[in-house]
Amino acid sequence: MKLVYSTLITMVFLAFSSPLKAGETGFAYQERLYQIYQSGEMTQWVEVLDAMKLEYQSTPNVDLLYDITLTQYGYIGYLLGIKDNRTARRYLADAEENVERLALRRPNDANVLALKGALLAYHIALAPYKAPFIGPRSMAIISESFELNPNAPQALLEKANSAHYAPSMFGGDPNLAVRYYAKAIAAFESTNGGVAPRSWIYLNAYAQMALAFEKAKQHQNAKRTYLHILTIAPDFKWVRDELYPKFTRKYSNK
Repeated sequence: MKLVYSTLITMVFLAFSSPLKAGETGFAYQERLYQIYQSGEMTQWVEVLDAMKLEYQSTPNVDLLYDITLTQYGYIGYLLGIKDNRTARRYLADAEENVERLALRRPNDANVLALKGALLAYHIALAPYKAPFIGPRSMAIISESFELNPNAPQALLEKANSAHYAPSMFGGDPNLAVRYYAKAIAAFESTNGGVAPRSWIYLNAYAQMALAFEKAKQHQNAKRTYLHILTIAPDFKWVRDELYPKFTRKYSNK
């Protein structure tokens, strides 16, 4: 189950001149991660994560802990993409400890449960021979999160990722994936007052939906999705410089 590995390779360097400090608001952290994700390198992703962790040490907060875990989830995907498995294992162990703490604090939070299932799936990239054992467990946890709250954004996103990247014999279906991505996108917007959030994972959901449309051979829908992404985030380097040009070269006559 590939999940977001390829997407997260594209995370980026933030063009802010001032250093990020512990104690900045959650909004400031998310804004910086949003900018980082668009522009294409990873250096300052770790800086943001370290600042968040430092703040949590001084002022524990369950919302911040969730944001830390989600940010680790993103970074682990990047590390797996560049084949830095040693560092990925270290961050994964930390993230899994965090998600267990979150589960104790929020036992009925579908987003936390979905994140737990997604983190479990990362073990497949570290040891592919475990896929027949870990894959079903991960998907069962994600399905449980969806049953707990079918409107939870992270639960919907992980249902989409599972359908997108799982082999067909294990339920993979790109047509199903695009439907879940659309629902996840709508859920992210709903939690942000009905408007598009300035969130890296929201852009991730859109990019993954475009890729799923391609896989499903829905070329016009893929094109419309890429163009919409570039409307809401024209500086999204991965889509602007890689995915959409590759799509147009491949399907220029479609």
